[in-house]
Amino acid sequence: MEREKPKNSREKSLEYSIKDGTAFSVMTGFGEQYMSPLAIELGASNAEIGLLASVPQFIASLLQLFTSKAVTRFRSRRNTITFFVFLQALTWIPLALIPLLDSSDDVVLLIIAATLYYSFGQFVAPVWNSLIGDLVDENERGRFFGMRNKITGATAFFSLFAAGFLLSVLPKNELLQGFAIIFAVAFVARLVSWYFLGKTDDPPARPGKAEEFSFTAYLKRLRKTNYGKFALYYGFMNFSVNVAAPFFAVYMLRDLRMTYLEYTWITAAAALASFLAMTYWGNLADRFGNRQILWFCGISLAVVPVLWLFSSDIVYLILAQVVSGFVWAGFNLSSSNFIYDNVKPANRTRVFSYHNVLSGSSIFLGAMTGSLLALSINTSWIFYSNLQVLFLISGIMRAATSLYFLPLIREMRYVEPISQRDFFLKYSGTGPVIGMTFRTVTGLQNSLTRIRKKRPKRFIRDLPKD
Repeated sequence: MEREKPKNSREKSLEYSIKDGTAFSVMTGFGEQYMSPLAIELGASNAEIGLLASVPQFIASLLQLFTSKAVTRFRSRRNTITFFVFLQALTWIPLALIPLLDSSDDVVLLIIAATLYYSFGQFVAPVWNSLIGDLVDENERGRFFGMRNKITGATAFFSLFAAGFLLSVLPKNELLQGFAIIFAVAFVARLVSWYFLGKTDDPPARPGKAEEFSFTAYLKRLRKTNYGKFALYYGFMNFSVNVAAPFFAVYMLRDLRMTYLEYTWITAAAALASFLAMTYWGNLADRFGNRQILWFCGISLAVVPVLWLFSSDIVYLILAQVVSGFVWAGFNLSSSNFIYDNVKPANRTRVFSYHNVLSGSSIFLGAMTGSLLALSINTSWIFYSNLQVLFLISGIMRAATSLYFLPLIREMRYVEPISQRDFFLKYSGTGPVIGMTFRTVTGLQNSLTRIRKKRPKRFIRDLPKD
């Protein structure tokens, strides 16, 4: 019998990356996903929910301006990652204690602890993106990240469900203790993730000298480069999404008075659909490019919040979340891969840092806008809740953002040519509804491009990377 070929350091590192991601998903399933429900249980107002969803991410994004300097100080990407990931793990200790405190400032303390949690985690996100980008072959990114995200998505689903089940079986007077327990599990999971990150290889940076440019210079280049147009699209999309995103949990738990088990089923449905779709989207991205996936998923994201307007039936909302998970899986996968395709390896740490600053700022502004709208909209109009008006506004903004920016973005790899129409019909669904949707969307898109008096070519393969 032929002996199995020993794995090299790169293959082992990719395996460790999957194990790290699995433990990370346990942390998010037991911890991060339940920060907003804890705030609601503590009696937080809509404005405080908006602050919890925006302030921590905004501050965390600003700190990423200093990520490149931290890598120089720690002398390696792996050392930088493990140091701050360990600090992030420690933040689960105060987060687990907050539910047990009898304080009038518990929501404020939750926002402060969440800020530390996101700050330590997101500070090293650009470094991790740079590291994993050097480990994964560029022609296999879709397959690898599709497989990794499928595994981590499955773990997130079961973790989310397990945490929700625990909260659902506890009596009302023991719910806060339940939050302390699931946050303690998140703490242990992040320590496991930290362990596997420490075993990951840190390969030498790929050839090419990293450019030194400020965040201001980065902003000035956005309108001139292919990556820059994508970054603007991603920022405006984050703004549009977060006008509504912080308030879905409020709508379910406070307005619809769902149990934690019902909330978990609906939330977990998106995670389940996401991990099932990852391999599908990964294979399509490798074959047809990331732009095609962005085009379909970006348009479809406009439909996701609108689905919440028509029914509050739990089965219906689970189906709506299945659609959401399917679409978000493709959007997130193609977005991260698009940056790898458009940015030189030597510049990735700095570009990812600046990209996340722009993204975090957009999330903050979107959530703050949503909070102001939630306070100012005093009528539910024709809907059950005034928060559903936010869902409609978010859907309209998402559609306008995609229709404006997507025609400006170009594919940067050699990919199999396919028209947007054929991609819609062959790989994203069939039937008259899809065809009608395509004709409506492309009609609006063509109108916008005529206004600009310039339509970019669909396949451009000789552009330099940013």
